[in-house]
Amino acid sequence: MRNVRRKQVEEGRKRKKLVCLTFGILLFIYFTLTIIIGENGLLRYLKLKSTRDTLLAETKAIGKRNQDIKSQVEALRNEPDLVEELAREYGLTRKGELIFKFEDRQ
Repeated sequence: MRNVRRKQVEEGRKRKKLVCLTFGILLFIYFTLTIIIGENGLLRYLKLKSTRDTLLAETKAIGKRNQDIKSQVEALRNEPDLVEELAREYGLTRKGELIFKFEDRQ
């Protein structure tokens, strides 16, 4: 009788351990999946980081272009010869000037 009761108690303990172990494993799997593919998981973090890096690179390129344009504007303000040269490239002349165009004949 004692041995039967002892076996029942041991089987109950084994069953409890098995249930706790199974529950623990399932809980671990759930949290792992949540961390990796959840709403704020690792995959979303990596995607957002990639987007952020792309936007930072674009911002840096736009800032460089902006600086180049500012330096061009400053050069045009300070150098009247440069303004005249650009105007002539677009076919503009001063008042009273004549433009002669020659065709190349070969």
